[in-house]
Amino acid sequence: MNEKEAREAYFELKVIEEQMQQLQHQIEQLSQNISEFEHSIKSLDELKGKSGEETFVPLSGGIYAKANLQDTGKFVVNVGAGIAVEKSLEQTKEIIERQLTEMKGYKDQMSKGLQLLASRAQEIEEMALEAQHNKISL
Repeated sequence: MNEKEAREAYFELKVIEEQMQQLQHQIEQLSQNISEFEHSIKSLDELKGKSGEETFVPLSGGIYAKANLQDTGKFVVNVGAGIAVEKSLEQTKEIIERQLTEMKGYKDQMSKGLQLLASRAQEIEEMALEAQHNKISL
């Protein structure tokens, strides 16, 4: 490996490392979103048949308000572009489950991409070590 090739390999390795960091961050974000969606599905299941009961509604981190549940069979769901529609509990769960499936798919794709980048980084490092070893042996 000559000096020009070594510089190019070093640059490629740095780009790969940046891409890997970005993917790791995105995977972490997706993992958090997946956890939240799974919690939402569990919460919907727990609300079945609890109309008229008192509950606590989260407002923000660690702050809750007491509320009486009027109708646990209907939910207002944001469907995008600032539009919200009323959906049944089952329809709401279906929407969340679809989004959850999509997020898991994205996470799998990103994990595979991360593995490919890691393999390429390892190849570059091995080539650099071999070139360095050959230089020392001469």
